[in-house]
Amino acid sequence: MNPVIDRRLFLNLLAKGLLTGSGVCLSPSFALCRTAFDCALEGQDLIHSNAYEKAVAVLEEAIRLDPGSDWAYGLLGRAYHGLNRKAEAVDAFRHAVRLNPEDTYSRMMIEIITQKPIPSLKKEKRPPTPLEREADAEEKRMFAQLQSEEGLSYQVKRVVIDAGHGGFDSGAVGLSGLKEKDVTLDLARRVHESLAQEGKVKSFLTRSDDYYVPLSDRTVIANQYQADLFISIHINANENRQPHGSETYFCSEKASSKEAKRVAAYENSFMKLDKPYKKRPGYIDIEEILFQFERKLYWEESGEFANKYQERFRTELPLKNRGVHSANFFVLRTAKMPSILLELGFISNQEDEQRLSHSEFRAKIAKAVVKGILS
Repeated sequence: MNPVIDRRLFLNLLAKGLLTGSGVCLSPSFALCRTAFDCALEGQDLIHSNAYEKAVAVLEEAIRLDPGSDWAYGLLGRAYHGLNRKAEAVDAFRHAVRLNPEDTYSRMMIEIITQKPIPSLKKEKRPPTPLEREADAEEKRMFAQLQSEEGLSYQVKRVVIDAGHGGFDSGAVGLSGLKEKDVTLDLARRVHESLAQEGKVKSFLTRSDDYYVPLSDRTVIANQYQADLFISIHINANENRQPHGSETYFCSEKASSKEAKRVAAYENSFMKLDKPYKKRPGYIDIEEILFQFERKLYWEESGEFANKYQERFRTELPLKNRGVHSANFFVLRTAKMPSILLELGFISNQEDEQRLSHSEFRAKIAKAVVKGILS
């Protein structure tokens, strides 16, 4: 199997300028730099064009927008180094290392720039330092991965599985008394245990037993674990007992259909059980403002995941394929990664409820979810 690069490694490659020869076009106009990320990308392009003065100006703007960006500081160090302004370069690289102690490249540059010259008449080749050897090995490994066709594909290494409802919130209840909260918890546990056995993806649960977790806390958990994917598991229901089958949702400002709007309204109705967060008068949440620019990118990626999952369910589960839909789900809205909500059958439909009550059928569902994560 060809190696792949996860999202964090991809961003590290960008920070070190290793994607220039990969055929990826990353050169947004400085005039359109609305975020620190945009400015840093523009600065990186300018560095590769040897326009170091312009790069310094753009990267200083990136740092002003996001003082915690180790990537922007590393790029600023490279720009100053290109101008032979060694003191500023070392200062920028040191900022990068303070923010990200694992930044091997910045450490190496600090050591190179601050080394004292060896007094010798002959120009003897200096043996590489341990840091330089480590950086060289890392660079070779990165280039080897980039040479593969899947070198820039998205890989899930950390996933948070959310079992919908719980505790006093039973969710939907079937005619035979089957409760949504029990089915979702069992499915989440099965997925979590299967991933642990595979050992390729780290899995975390928003709840591991029958208790209630506020909707807002579920997304917070996914963000705290820095997940690459957030999956919220639910079982659908309808006053009309005829509808049956599975469908996959992702977040959007407007619902894709009346049915999607109905489902989101039902899932969001449990927000009334959450304690509202009261902000101090005059408080401005800068992080929330910045996140609004990132949100659509996560939602677009979520749509791609949703389509892949629904296609897998169509081929692997004896459930009617009800397609992919989108709506404004509160549990997905603030996730800082691709996130999807799975409606795995209708508990209000007699046939679906009967299937969902059987352990063998739940095992099939869990297997399909796990395959989607590992692929």
